[in-house]
Amino acid sequence: MAKEIDSLLQNADPDRYLCALFAKPQERAGLLALYGLNHELGRAADSSSESLIGEMKLTWWRDAIADLHADPPRVRRHDVTEGLAALTDRISLDQLTPLVEARFDDIAARPYSDLDDLLAYVDATAVRLVRLALIVVDAVDAVPEDSIRDAGRAWGLTGLLRAFPMRAQIGRAPIGGEALAAAGVTPAMMAQGLGQAQVAEARAGIIAAARSAVEGLQAARPLPAEAVPAMGYCLLAAGYLKRLPDNPYALAADINPLARRLRLTWLALTGR
Repeated sequence: MAKEIDSLLQNADPDRYLCALFAKPQERAGLLALYGLNHELGRAADSSSESLIGEMKLTWWRDAIADLHADPPRVRRHDVTEGLAALTDRISLDQLTPLVEARFDDIAARPYSDLDDLLAYVDATAVRLVRLALIVVDAVDAVPEDSIRDAGRAWGLTGLLRAFPMRAQIGRAPIGGEALAAAGVTPAMMAQGLGQAQVAEARAGIIAAARSAVEGLQAARPLPAEAVPAMGYCLLAAGYLKRLPDNPYALAADINPLARRLRLTWLALTGR
């Protein structure tokens, strides 16, 4: 695996990175390539204020993935695409492309209409990534579909809640329009950090959905040993949820890196 991706993920996606280290060496490179792609897609969607530039970057990735599955395959010069080239016998084009397509929604900054709309986005991103990772480590058949869904939703919803302050500023706060209207809040208010109490009220349903997913995942323990490298990090969502501040515009506290490492090590040893 390219050292550049390894170093990038240690800083940009440390929880997934730490979990991937428990995978077998021949599977670890595939996981890191997959997580590298996920990072690049998120960065393409979030790094530019110009939607056209973001669309161009995502289109490049969509075409690069299609090239990997062409006959004959074409591997564009990039650490991530070179890593993904080794996964084409396990992950099909139809399985991987939707991960890119979902990010076009971020660029459009289309407000979510309701909780179901938000869950559909999380299912298309975080849940799909968990499923693809399980395929990489050959453990997808060892985990019930409900547990895959709960794992991805626990992680995805918690991540969106932790990123709430930044996403509110760009009009992509993880709250459905129906909940906002009921609380008397507008996207313009959130972009300015106004209506703290009302926004907290509107956010409550998302927190409840995240907690429900966490509880579902916890009830499924112990995780199969072969699945831990691909989805064990999702169990950290419980700790992150506990650290969410009452003020939705405040940044959430992180989990101590040593405590995080010890938690994942225990998980890898016991599945719990």
